[in-house]
Amino acid sequence: MLGLALLSLLAATPPAPTRWVTDEAGLLTPSTRLALDRRLEELERSTGHQVLVWIGKTTAGEPIELFAERAFRAWKPGRAKLDDGVVLFVFAEDRSLRLEVGYGLEPILTDAQSSRIINERIAPLLKAGDADGALTSGVEALITTLGGAPAPSAPAPRTLTTPEWVALGAAIIGFLVLLIIRPDLALRLITLMLFLRRGGRGGGTGFSGRGGRSGGGGASGRW
Repeated sequence: MLGLALLSLLAATPPAPTRWVTDEAGLLTPSTRLALDRRLEELERSTGHQVLVWIGKTTAGEPIELFAERAFRAWKPGRAKLDDGVVLFVFAEDRSLRLEVGYGLEPILTDAQSSRIINERIAPLLKAGDADGALTSGVEALITTLGGAPAPSAPAPRTLTTPEWVALGAAIIGFLVLLIIRPDLALRLITLMLFLRRGGRGGGTGFSGRGGRSGGGGASGRW
């Protein structure tokens, strides 16, 4: 019962964003939101790294670190196996913000760098009432930090061993025999395999890749 009561106090995890910049608090002017969205889209196209900005009103009392980690895990930003996603969370009513960094970018966008971007580039301008300037400055700092860094290397494909090649050949022969004897069962098997493969990827968010692992790297701040 206590666990259910605590869970009820948490702000609901928002749906995964479909654009690079989401402003649910109306903090940015439309022109700035669009400009930042385009800049982050360009960053992803040129480097592969996925940086999102998500602006809400409040975490409803939940520590921003917990909210950010929970949302990051649910949204899975970045590319699968590379975990090169970054999300900048901003909560207008709480006057708090958080940079959550995926595993693959933690060596590039360190905790210290994240803290400097928040405390030197974003928070002072937010405190001065210049939200457009604050988020523009923060995004440009992230682009500078990540833009020149090569994308993390994907692991090299593993070569099949001799027993695995034998097993694969036997499976292919077995499937061909099944296709001749019971084509209906073969079709069902193909359909099942496609369904399982599609389900294993998870739902789409409008972005390529499914990363999502974060080791808690990043930094938090207030203004």
